[in-house]
Amino acid sequence: MIGKSHLVMAAALAACTTGIGGFFYGASVGSAQEQAAQKRADAARAAATRALQGQIDASSERYQASEYARQGHVREIHHESQKVIERPVYRNVCIDADGVGLLDRAAATANSEDLWGIVGDTRPIAESPAD
Repeated sequence: MIGKSHLVMAAALAACTTGIGGFFYGASVGSAQEQAAQKRADAARAAATRALQGQIDASSERYQASEYARQGHVREIHHESQKVIERPVYRNVCIDADGVGLLDRAAATANSEDLWGIVGDTRPIAESPAD
């Protein structure tokens, strides 16, 4: 027959089995609750992201509309100014002595000639050799 000790052992085993089963049930319920909380947090984050993206899109559309309006109101203005020449230098007959002197100096420089005695020469004449 089954003695008291066997009944106590069976009761202890049943209690352990029930406890282990309760632990796993509680763990699965807790896991499901955690997953549900995570899903709610993800949904809230996605809603906030959609709201911010909507604000960004609306702001971008407002900027584009104002930019098109601004570009429509912009006018290009071109000013032409005339260049006033006080003294003519180059004609069939040279009137200005300064212009002739400059041309002579440029020709002499280009031909590596001595510039002494050319009209318009502005170099000072040295009294003695420079040290």
